[in-house]
Amino acid sequence: MTAPLRFLRSAILGASALVLVAAPALAADPVFPRNSRVGVELPAGFVPSTKFMGFENPQANAALIVTELPNDMFAELEKGFTDEVMKQRGMTVVTREAMTLKDGRGIFIAGPKVQGDQKTYESVLIANVGGVTAILSMQMLEASRATLSDAVVRDALKTIAIRQVPDAEKLAVLPYKIGNLGGFRIVRSSPNGTAVLTLGTKDEAAGVDQPYALIGVAGGETPKAEDRDRLAKAILANTPGIKDIKLVRAEPLRIGQAQGYEIVAEARDAATNSDVNTVLWLRYGQSGYLQMFAIAKRSSWGDVFPRLRTIRDSIEPGAR
Repeated sequence: MTAPLRFLRSAILGASALVLVAAPALAADPVFPRNSRVGVELPAGFVPSTKFMGFENPQANAALIVTELPNDMFAELEKGFTDEVMKQRGMTVVTREAMTLKDGRGIFIAGPKVQGDQKTYESVLIANVGGVTAILSMQMLEASRATLSDAVVRDALKTIAIRQVPDAEKLAVLPYKIGNLGGFRIVRSSPNGTAVLTLGTKDEAAGVDQPYALIGVAGGETPKAEDRDRLAKAILANTPGIKDIKLVRAEPLRIGQAQGYEIVAEARDAATNSDVNTVLWLRYGQSGYLQMFAIAKRSSWGDVFPRLRTIRDSIEPGAR
């Protein structure tokens, strides 16, 4: 493997370290990775990546990864991304400046970085725009700076834009199909099978102001029949945010063509002490299981529970 290809591979595998790249000519409109609220006007040669949340340009040995975070994390990042912290990541900060962005502000940091035997250069934008905190980070080979200067990268990063992701796009990344949302809408989703749904207008509501449902996929060996009651009760008992749990029913049931388990319970919301109802469904597959947990105020449970069953019954695992 050539040195440039090793660099690109390390940039992709280092997604948690947050990387981004740019080239001189920018697209006329912002381009968004699939299922991302955060996009930029892409430099020439960059295309959406199928390997990570962002863009890549193999010819330029560059990868651009977009990471979005909750709105209130900006202050913490602003304090935490010090020169000392960046040095611990192998980067020597030579540029640090505040940036005024459309609908927000940011901090631009740049400098050389050592990645194994590779001499690279990294630029990072920490931004708070349109109610979203985002980190855009760029890595390139040191030799690429002849065309990818700080000025070029800065011009690309400052085009950061925020959008509302269409529900169809959120649903498309899931490894299963949800055929009927039952009036709920999908807030967040991930290719690993995690989906957050709500019945209301807010994406993040205090306490249990709105009904919420969380769907996830657990891999591994399918639990044995004699272990399923214990597993379901343990999952519910360890669910954060609820207390004083009182089981209404806990029993096996069939979900579609699959074996499953249901627990319906009454509880209290730990933050507000409000009376709530919850449901936990486990749907077993050939390996692992699909899990769906939902919570709502007790006063609205009569309306919410049938909607939740509609969602549950419309899920087709592996239908993508």
